[in-house]
Amino acid sequence: MASEQISTQPDTVALARKKGTILLVSGELDKALLAFEVAAGFQAMGMEMSMWFVLYGANCLRKPRSIFSPAKWFGKLRGGAGRTPETDVALQRVVRGLNHDGACNLPLSQLNYGGVGPMIIRHIMRRKGMAQLEDLIRGAQELGVRFTICQICVDAMAFSVPDDLTVEAEVKGVSAYYLEVAAAHYNVTF
Repeated sequence: MASEQISTQPDTVALARKKGTILLVSGELDKALLAFEVAAGFQAMGMEMSMWFVLYGANCLRKPRSIFSPAKWFGKLRGGAGRTPETDVALQRVVRGLNHDGACNLPLSQLNYGGVGPMIIRHIMRRKGMAQLEDLIRGAQELGVRFTICQICVDAMAFSVPDDLTVEAEVKGVSAYYLEVAAAHYNVTF
């Protein structure tokens, strides 16, 4: 009978830093809070986290503007990373104007009540000493979580990167997302 040898060499996979990706599709406050809490928590525990933002999920990274802001409706649609302004259409201004810009303007997925629900939740969170979404975004960035916005979404929703954003974010396509997910140990969509 051949004796089995027990390897004393460390497992290189176990020593490599684990990676995780979070895809934020929703532009709702409760889902964004959860996504950033998970990203910051996992990053703090040693996992290399990357957050991807598509469609309305990117609204939490946008600079807050009121729906009545003239810059929101009539401001120049600029070029930049991921944008092809020559193919813009007038309806992009409507989408940009009606969109919820900024982490402080996101609706709730349930019990929104015309905007009163998020105010109530934010008030409760402040009273309990809980971090607001803006704090979670800043904390995730300080911990080293990487932010990436989908190129197609940047162009379709007329984002001007970096002018419209409160944080640094890269603009990449679906093939880059696929490569990150393929190398990740953890992947979730909110």
